[in-house]
Amino acid sequence: MIYRNSYFKKELRQAYTENKAGTNRKMVFAFFMGLISFALYFVFQTLQESVLSDVAPEIMQPSFFSTVYIYIHIAFILNTVYFIIYYDYLFFSEIRKNSWYLLVQMRYNPVMMIFSKFSALLCSVFLIYTVGFAFTVFLTIFLKYAFIFAYLPVLYLAGFIDLTLISVLSLTFSLYVKNVINAQYLTAFSAGLIIVLKIALGNYKILSNRISMQDINNLFNFKLSLYLPVAALMLLICCMICVIRAREVAKYYNLPINDYVMPSDVSVVRIDSGTGKWKSVNNGENTMIRRKILNTVTTASLIVFICSALVFNVFIILINASTPGSEVVIRGAIPFIFKSDTMAPAIMLNDLAYFRKIDSTSEIKTGQIILFEESNVIYVERVIERKGNEFKVDIDNYPPMSQPGAMIKTVPRQAVHGVYSGRNRWLGALILFANTIIGRLLFLLLPAVLLFYNRQIIGIFKRKS
Repeated sequence: MIYRNSYFKKELRQAYTENKAGTNRKMVFAFFMGLISFALYFVFQTLQESVLSDVAPEIMQPSFFSTVYIYIHIAFILNTVYFIIYYDYLFFSEIRKNSWYLLVQMRYNPVMMIFSKFSALLCSVFLIYTVGFAFTVFLTIFLKYAFIFAYLPVLYLAGFIDLTLISVLSLTFSLYVKNVINAQYLTAFSAGLIIVLKIALGNYKILSNRISMQDINNLFNFKLSLYLPVAALMLLICCMICVIRAREVAKYYNLPINDYVMPSDVSVVRIDSGTGKWKSVNNGENTMIRRKILNTVTTASLIVFICSALVFNVFIILINASTPGSEVVIRGAIPFIFKSDTMAPAIMLNDLAYFRKIDSTSEIKTGQIILFEESNVIYVERVIERKGNEFKVDIDNYPPMSQPGAMIKTVPRQAVHGVYSGRNRWLGALILFANTIIGRLLFLLLPAVLLFYNRQIIGIFKRKS
């Protein structure tokens, strides 16, 4: 009777909200999510003059909307990580460990136990999410942006719906997947599935619009997006599956054969109920194979990340060290970070532009954009006229209130270093970020730590596997 009366509290303890230490841990996690969201907002502000301002203006605006919009996505990602780490405590994997078997045999109601576990999980998620949301709003107040309350409840509700959906999906998977590692992978897959659904069903078009998010009816307007009815249907189906499946699984006692590794000379067999044939259960062999695969993937991922970060750092150093007359040339191309908007829209501010290296025999046509040197300074302008071995050049985009044609100049052929061949806006934004303090830490400090402590990191993954 004691266990029956306190089952919900027991689930709260499992979800780290009942005892004082667990509650403090929850609060720290919530504040951490708010701080991460706030820090990311400032990082994005350093990338204002990049491609991000065009493709994701919702995270670049000087408003409460941007900080909260970033928070609901950070909360979704970090809660998914939390679910993966504490999978054994939060979901139905304990049924397979026979934690419910004796209770069901003693006529405890499995349906009430199922809803107790589900309620405890949602209480835990609600507490973290709400505290983090409020903390993010509190931090944004210090930026003295115009406070518009209308879109805050809508953003809050949108984020909580996503967290509820991934919680129920993870609960459902835990009833069917015996291996905890595979179930954790499915939890990560569920997060990706939710993001894909939101994009495919037009939910992000509503969320990213600050005007439409001021009316909560737009979130439930099925003409604009079918994400919410699809999410509701998934929630209903998963809840029904959880009730039916959990009741059935809890009735049986599961032998813990997965907890042991059989010796190499021992073979375990089982009888197939349908055919009556014996089938081998190579648990030990399968476990060793999974460990080898995980170790290989972990090692390869570390190597790829470290090498990529080091190569990228070398690339940035070379570009920053370029001087007129001694530009970096990579496979016949000169990379150049464009620091003005004088050639917009052909080349935008902070784009990484590529110029084909040319010699004295290369042909330059009217209308082409060239990179040339004048008074030991590099310029990028368009050829508007050619006279013998000289070119008349001009910029494409004159600033407001300036006189068109004021920048026309004549360039000798020998001063031309390259002809424009293309650009990469995302790589330009990445280089801009890499030149910030946080970018330096990420691309220099993190690879160094991984390089020197890779054995310890691999050891952690080995122990977990």
